[in-house]
Amino acid sequence: MSSLVKIARVILCLTGFILVSSFSWIHAQKPEGVAATEIHGVLQDSSGAAIAGGNIVLLDASGKSMETTSQNDGSFVFHALTAGTPYHLTVTALGMNRLTREGVMADGTLLSLSLGVDPLQQTITVFDTSSELVTAPELTRTLDPTELTQLPSTNRNLAQFAMVDPRARNTVGSGSDGRSSTRLTINNQSFRFTQYELDGSTDSDFILSNGPQQNVSISAIGEFKLLTNEYLAQYGRSSGGVILLSTRSGTDQFHGEAFGYVRPSGIQAAPPVSTFHVPNSKQQWGSTIGGPVQRGKTYFLASYEQQHQERGAFIQSPVPGFFDGIQNSYMGLVRLDRKWSDREFTTVRLNGDFLKSNNLNDIVGGFVQANAARTDIQQSAAGQITQRSLFGGWLNDFRISYSNSLPLWYTPLAASIQIVRPSYSTTGGSAVEHLRAQAWQAAETISKTFGTHAITAGGDYIHQYTDYNFISTPLGTYTFAAGAPTPNQQPLKYTQTVGAQVLQYGQEIVSAFAEDEWKATQRLKANLGVRYDYQSNSSGVANVQPRLGLAWDAFGNGNTLVRAGAGLFYDQIYGQLQRNALNLGPNSSAASYTISNPSYPTPPIVGGAADRRDIMLLNPDLKNPYTMEVSTGIEQRLPKGWVLQVDAVFMGSRHQLMLDNLNAPAPFIRTAAGQTRTTAAANATRPYLFYPRSDGTQIAVANVEQVDNVGNARNTSGEVQLSRHVGRLFQFQAAYLLSSNITNVFFTGGNSTGTPSVWNVKTGESGPSDYFQRHRFVATGILNLPAAVRLTGVTVAASGLPVNPLSGVDNDGDGILADRAFGVSRNSFRGPVQAQTDLALTRTFHIWQKLNIESRAEVSNVLNHGNYVKLTTTYGNGIKPANTFMIPTAGISNSDPARQFQFGARLLF
Repeated sequence: MSSLVKIARVILCLTGFILVSSFSWIHAQKPEGVAATEIHGVLQDSSGAAIAGGNIVLLDASGKSMETTSQNDGSFVFHALTAGTPYHLTVTALGMNRLTREGVMADGTLLSLSLGVDPLQQTITVFDTSSELVTAPELTRTLDPTELTQLPSTNRNLAQFAMVDPRARNTVGSGSDGRSSTRLTINNQSFRFTQYELDGSTDSDFILSNGPQQNVSISAIGEFKLLTNEYLAQYGRSSGGVILLSTRSGTDQFHGEAFGYVRPSGIQAAPPVSTFHVPNSKQQWGSTIGGPVQRGKTYFLASYEQQHQERGAFIQSPVPGFFDGIQNSYMGLVRLDRKWSDREFTTVRLNGDFLKSNNLNDIVGGFVQANAARTDIQQSAAGQITQRSLFGGWLNDFRISYSNSLPLWYTPLAASIQIVRPSYSTTGGSAVEHLRAQAWQAAETISKTFGTHAITAGGDYIHQYTDYNFISTPLGTYTFAAGAPTPNQQPLKYTQTVGAQVLQYGQEIVSAFAEDEWKATQRLKANLGVRYDYQSNSSGVANVQPRLGLAWDAFGNGNTLVRAGAGLFYDQIYGQLQRNALNLGPNSSAASYTISNPSYPTPPIVGGAADRRDIMLLNPDLKNPYTMEVSTGIEQRLPKGWVLQVDAVFMGSRHQLMLDNLNAPAPFIRTAAGQTRTTAAANATRPYLFYPRSDGTQIAVANVEQVDNVGNARNTSGEVQLSRHVGRLFQFQAAYLLSSNITNVFFTGGNSTGTPSVWNVKTGESGPSDYFQRHRFVATGILNLPAAVRLTGVTVAASGLPVNPLSGVDNDGDGILADRAFGVSRNSFRGPVQAQTDLALTRTFHIWQKLNIESRAEVSNVLNHGNYVKLTTTYGNGIKPANTFMIPTAGISNSDPARQFQFGARLLF
């Protein structure tokens, strides 16, 4: 921690030096004999309609400011200015982006300024050149509607567009279904720490934290933005990254599209690992339309999308086969925008989605047999009201939102005792869980420009709760040694959760922030911010997060930008931990038991007074994990429209979540492969036999796992990015990321996840995170060809993922199969290299006036390269690895899809 403090002090000292000395770098004054002239222009929205009542602030190099307002036709003018002097111009308009323009000359040229609708009131910066440099310290990637609709995407999953940034990757196969298909890790942080916002309000699943709580169609999105490092104080609750989605609005002109996409089954490649083709078809269709209800006053936008999918899941063992999965999903959205006056604007949005599947994410597939199938349902219904007001130069944005969702709702098709043989087969199952979550949020943001300072402040209050969480596992699970069954083989253990219960829980979240975007000199910008987060499920009350960002135009010509930043970022404690502590805590009406060497095939009767149960606790002093981030970078405009960007980021994480076993048996240190200790011998060394309940009674316990803040991590990365935007002809961006990562734990919230090989022994525990890839390269491109033909593509290449080598047996007798093979450390093996190229080819046919048809053909994973997310981890209990170690596991969640073709058409108007 001392090293982090030293780094922070160095950054702050350097920052102070730059801020003070920068004033001497530029000394602007009015040259003698230069005539005065004017700057005049017009404000328009993206459809070309005039924007009246916009606030325009003009700033000269000395810091002197002038202010005016746009007229009914959008026009504005500044008189008596100094010719040949560059000015800084800021535009604020109700319901629009705040736009800043650098280097504006008082030469009488008419400025045509176009502002896009942005409910988040984010800033865009425009330069008087064809290539733009980002004059902000944060690292972001923004996708507009053209990129969202034109880049290849055979599954049309919005959150997965984040993977065009090399710092983001999915932790499950990219063809996965539902909410768990968006388990995005950013900067090697846990996917449960990634945050999502929709139109400025939180959209994160606060219980499971798998991804966004609401799903909307791509055609309804106006902007997709990924924040990866050093983002403004306005954004928080995540040290990894934040994904921002803004929905589109209607305009004075009717516009929209109807679309249909088909993935025919017969021409698709066999899925990874499969030895034969399986059914693989999908149909997606829908439409979006927007326009005026009352021109100049009220606008609407409506969107609907539906999907039907049939996908065969390959079963690789013990007998090759497949299970036919059927999935149907629906998404709808309606948005109304009302402009009451030039200073009052209201937006109302309603949206919902529903999904039902008999094999979500290939629950059956790989080693899991067909009799383990279940029915899954996911859905959400949500709404938001946003009121924007402009008064006295202050822009006020108030939002209130509500959501009601079923993030987890599944029932087995036929309940039975589950039998697990790792790396061979899993049959049966009886788990049932029904979960409904609700959330209310109220948020307020105000902003105003004072000369060289653009001040933004605000905060929010969130009430999240679960009024119904039913959990039951009426039948237990037998676990055998890894591999095929042997004659007269007996199970290693039998686990069962006795009792069912309905849980109710929730939390309160409060945040506040303030930030100053300060134009310190004509060439230096600073963003000074501070944020505070409070979470009722955490004991941490000192979650103050200072943020500092600098952006310096090194030579004053807009060609070279140097930026640096530092700040603290706190993560949220996700609701799954609260759920587990209630479900498996000492006071729960349900109890989980593990019986070693059980009777078979007749299960033992569990729940007796002498039977030891495993319980889970939350440390009453549990705090929010946090990360200190320090970054620096340079961006250089090159000839012919190319832009080169180089960035380095250091992240030091503390108070990371980790399980601590308060009743762990004495360490069992193996001196040779194959050594084991019996459960009875392990239990004899536990600190205590009983644990008190709140009513004073005692229960027999085995493992008492408590979630604590004892983990730490370090992530260092360097990125080189090259991009080019040549008008409407060509758009290209390529980025290479080299990173280093080490952590002593990677806990994801599940029972016994992230547990060490031997409790209270640190040897061999430090290693990379489960999702770490040292090398990662991502390139995207859009090429507009003659005859209205467009070619787009995405290429990703990366190192293989870490593999944690396990022995496959309970060596230390603690009842948890997390023991590593002898003599190896955590995540010390690595899977094969990943690589994939996706292409899409479109052609647009003009039909009549504004009516066009776009035909589309796309192919994902052109070279049909096997990209495996999950490999078998059973190394074996001997010196040499088992033959089944690190073989790919079938299933859509365990690998990216094989080559797939998709065809579609869009009717645009």
